[in-house]
Amino acid sequence: MARRGTINVHLEGRGAMTLREANYVTSGGEGSIYRTGKTIVKLYTDADKMARDGMPEKVKALASLKHAGIVAPQGLVLDDSRKPVGFYMPFVDGEPMSRVFVSDYRVRTGFADGDAVALTQSMYEIVEYAHSQKAVLVDANELNWLVGFRKGAAATASVIDVDSWAIGRWGASVIMPSIRDWHASSFDAQTDWFAWGIVAFQVFTGIHPYKGRIEGYKPADLVQRMKDNASVFDKRAKMPLSVRDFACIPGPLLDWFQTTFQLGKRGTPPAPTAKGKPAKAAQIMRAVTTATGGALVFEKVFARGGWHVTRVWANGAARLTSGEVVDLSTGGAIAHQVPADAEVIKVPEGWVISLPTQNEILFAHIPFEMVGGAGGRRFADQPVPLRRVFRAGETLFGVTDRELIELELNDVGGRPRMIMDRRWNMLVGATTWLDDVAVTDALGNAFVVLPHAGGISQIRVPELDGGTIVSGKAAGRFAAFAVISGQGNFYRIELTFDRTFTTYQVWTGPVDSAELNMAILPRGVAATITNDFEITIFVPTTGVMNKVRDTGVSTAMKLAAWGERIVYLIDGAVWQMRMAP
Repeated sequence: MARRGTINVHLEGRGAMTLREANYVTSGGEGSIYRTGKTIVKLYTDADKMARDGMPEKVKALASLKHAGIVAPQGLVLDDSRKPVGFYMPFVDGEPMSRVFVSDYRVRTGFADGDAVALTQSMYEIVEYAHSQKAVLVDANELNWLVGFRKGAAATASVIDVDSWAIGRWGASVIMPSIRDWHASSFDAQTDWFAWGIVAFQVFTGIHPYKGRIEGYKPADLVQRMKDNASVFDKRAKMPLSVRDFACIPGPLLDWFQTTFQLGKRGTPPAPTAKGKPAKAAQIMRAVTTATGGALVFEKVFARGGWHVTRVWANGAARLTSGEVVDLSTGGAIAHQVPADAEVIKVPEGWVISLPTQNEILFAHIPFEMVGGAGGRRFADQPVPLRRVFRAGETLFGVTDRELIELELNDVGGRPRMIMDRRWNMLVGATTWLDDVAVTDALGNAFVVLPHAGGISQIRVPELDGGTIVSGKAAGRFAAFAVISGQGNFYRIELTFDRTFTTYQVWTGPVDSAELNMAILPRGVAATITNDFEITIFVPTTGVMNKVRDTGVSTAMKLAAWGERIVYLIDGAVWQMRMAP
């Protein structure tokens, strides 16, 4: 548990620093993380750990690691009595590696197979460097990797939790079960490469190499399958259609994955950039179904030749890979050169788009009469310096260092601008921002941040404590999250709140991946595709559920809501589905 109140510390080589609750980022098994500017401070929960484990000497050894992708300690953190209580390191901006596993992230950001090669190559070079310095990463799971990606630049990796590495006389014994080499009796360079392979395989394909279904194994039998070498390359393996084709993996590396995960061989992998054809291209075994066609009708509603749709907002706006945002109802262009992390809302006068740039956030107001025209984008003033914009429904919120601020369009005298309305204090640095919902780690306690007509509710949800949230969606009184546990298992949590947003009903279940393929309609109906050939349509507030089986349904469809319609993206086009007459 993180400490409350202010904490006065001394950074070796830097001087005094005061850590406040607003600087808090997260807590883990060993300690708490705080951020001040470009510096991260880790304070250990166990005050005696530093002396007991010889951490001052280990921090100095780790500080000698000089690699841009290794977030290594830079010096000790001392308390008022000059007793070591932690260390500090540089802040590195990046997304959790698990986000890259999810197809929705790849579609929205334009992350492609070539970017997967660049990212895993960056990871590869970090592991190589660590080994050249006689360090063993041991627990380099997907939660300890960050990805830096912006379209047009090479994807890069950074590794954190470096203080848990084995180096010199300091060993390590803690490792996430899902990346552990269960055939090894100790940790060394070869177990590091096995762990690297587990994470890299998910970057390429979106699935853990020991997931999918094999008859005779239960979904929770991950460790047993790893011990049995029963991987996705097993001829009995069946996987959802959402799994990316193994052909996206460079040939020599694909061979290494197959011999490592299925045949149990060990060795240093070829670099992802190594050229060559695979000796034996693995085939993805698709699920077999007894479903028939005809239960549903599928209709294409929008396609633009040469450009794929990457995102659909419930208000009917859609973004294309070209950066153009269109109105699905008319096909008219709303705006051009819109970044992937923009947000779009519909207002009585037209459309408002947030436009993040490298240094600031701009806003565009496009009146309805300008949609489809040549010029219709006018930039509105930014009210205060913002860290980001958060959208919930048809409301935009500005995020500052300490507050969430409701923003409204004010267009008087032909001069549009965003003005501030209601404000809420928040631990911004400890908040994960998702679709229509956010989650704050308030000193070790998870709170769901849910905007609604009455304002903002921050609801304590213990079921989310300790997990890493990969994706989340919400509408009305319903929210769903895809989460990774500390053991490396994926699971889904669904919450249905009462009318006052004070209590909730919860459903939790295991899933094969971090994909959250769900659409939530404004009237409270939700649809999800978890298995190929089956879509589940349900009303969370009443418990009414209907499972429809049809061979036309697949996990490759990316569900979205457009008004009260369930639509989906596939092959770059927008389709809708409805029950057959």
